[in-house]
Amino acid sequence: MTSEEKALALMEKAYDSPSSAQRKKLAQEALELDPDCADAYYQLAQEYQSVKKKTEFYTKGIEAFRRKYGPEFFVENKGSFWGLWETRVYMRLSAGYADLLWETQKEEDAIRIYEELLELNPNDNQGLRYGLLDWLLCRDQTEKAQALLDTYSEATAFMLYSKLLLYIKTDPTNMPKLKHAFDRAKLANPFIVDYLLGRKKVQAVPDYYTPGEESEAAAYFVDSIEPWIRAPGAFDVLRKISGQK
Repeated sequence: MTSEEKALALMEKAYDSPSSAQRKKLAQEALELDPDCADAYYQLAQEYQSVKKKTEFYTKGIEAFRRKYGPEFFVENKGSFWGLWETRVYMRLSAGYADLLWETQKEEDAIRIYEELLELNPNDNQGLRYGLLDWLLCRDQTEKAQALLDTYSEATAFMLYSKLLLYIKTDPTNMPKLKHAFDRAKLANPFIVDYLLGRKKVQAVPDYYTPGEESEAAAYFVDSIEPWIRAPGAFDVLRKISGQK
């Protein structure tokens, strides 16, 4: 086995270990064998809570992957990145780093990374389009939000309620348009309205959800409430078009 193969074998053991200390130890051993082992950096980023540590390991992992594969690899495989098993650690590292950047108010940097990942993998196996749409709405980047909705045209509750919020932000007095968007969103999941308007509270974050059911409504509220909060008057418009006080 090469040093790279040995490092990956250690990471397989780390993934199966129930001990954080053991996972850290195996990841460090993997890096001793292969300093460009992106999997080890990703694992270490998951093991720490501090922003400083997470930033260190995410950025080192991304740099290691880019160093190992080079810029031509990205150009040649753009559009089908996720289909190559070796790229998935890069996608996870980048998504994790983007989430961290958003949490630490580096919002434009976070958006840029998500956009890059969707360019590399338009099929979006990671489901990043939903978070990116929320972020664009938070930042009032409505043209980009509309383009994203056009690209991923799907009748899911997550997309339809985000489309409703986009229309509230861009065309708040067009009641027929808003009512149509509201009716479509409510048809996808009628429970989300009550969560958005505070009539129901999330008791626990669901581990998984079923489309159209309350579990999905709770998941949407937890994941996507921020752009609603940031949109002045959005809840007032929602109350009006929903007929609720």
